[in-house]
Amino acid sequence: TKSWQTSVTVLPPVEICQEKVTAFAARNAILFQSGSANITAESGPALDELAGYLDACPEATVHVEGHTDSDGDEALNLALSVSRAEAVVDALIIRGVGIERLYAVGYGESLPIDTNDTRAGKQANRRIAFTILDQHQ
Repeated sequence: TKSWQTSVTVLPPVEICQEKVTAFAARNAILFQSGSANITAESGPALDELAGYLDACPEATVHVEGHTDSDGDEALNLALSVSRAEAVVDALIIRGVGIERLYAVGYGESLPIDTNDTRAGKQANRRIAFTILDQHQ
């Protein structure tokens, strides 16, 4: 008798990918040199980990979202947030994530998650966030 072997790869739904990336972001900060879009060397392992999660979700599109605190000029903060999001996209491309899946978006200081009146609040607002979408959306 002939036997047939079938290989089936089950891809995780986008919601699971978002959960993993959200948990990653809660544990890891992608750090930049002060006032610039240069990613620090110590962020390399975190970016490697993130690229691994994204590789496991090949059907997902990723919005890389840059945010700043409210210190300084609003227009400069917006430009910096875009540059930082683009730097993260570039770092993920270098790590093998497909360029067609990545979108850089900068929000500047417009979407704070904490107060800008304290040092800790400002630090929380200076962040990179990730939104995972199904490629078909």
